[in-house]
Amino acid sequence: MYHDCRNRNRLANVVSEGVSGVAGKVQQPFNDFELMRAIAASDAQALSALYDRYSSLLLAVCRRVLKNTPEAEDVLTDVFFEVWTRADRFDASRGNPLTYLVTLTRSRAIDRTRSLASRPNVTSDNTDIGQTTTALDPLTSLDLDEQRKRVRDALSALDPAQREVLECSFYEGLSHSEIAEKLQKPLGTVKTYIRQGLIRLRDCLRIDQ
Repeated sequence: MYHDCRNRNRLANVVSEGVSGVAGKVQQPFNDFELMRAIAASDAQALSALYDRYSSLLLAVCRRVLKNTPEAEDVLTDVFFEVWTRADRFDASRGNPLTYLVTLTRSRAIDRTRSLASRPNVTSDNTDIGQTTTALDPLTSLDLDEQRKRVRDALSALDPAQREVLECSFYEGLSHSEIAEKLQKPLGTVKTYIRQGLIRLRDCLRIDQ
């Protein structure tokens, strides 16, 4: 847990620097690819903008995989800290930033699940995307409620077929081929639904800001 706390403090400092900086390199309007390039150039304002844009969605992914709010928040911190410190890992030629972020987040959440399973006396808090049972201060609780509403609204705006494949991918951890087998759909169709769903999800979350 010391590692998590250290990452959380470092990330908080970077995001705070980005929020308070008036001479950042990123100017609106900017897209996800521009943000990732700016992060690679150590622009804290870009990391802050990326965090504001997608933290609610990625936290929802973490919580659905882990079903444990504190652990999900720790994983989210680790993900953005990794984005900041290992920005070179993102390859724009292989996909868009949102796909990269979701894949990275789900992978880290699954890793944490396996790690927790190896520890004694660790239990889930049985949280879901619409509820939390951990004790939170009022401001934090309101913020989480707002984030959950944004994600729910964004997901509800998707075509049902797109939402179904995204939920299989994000929350059940299924590969594209496994989704195709489960839903009895061609693999190419599944990949198309995922790509289109991610684009719409990104646009819905951006508009809602």
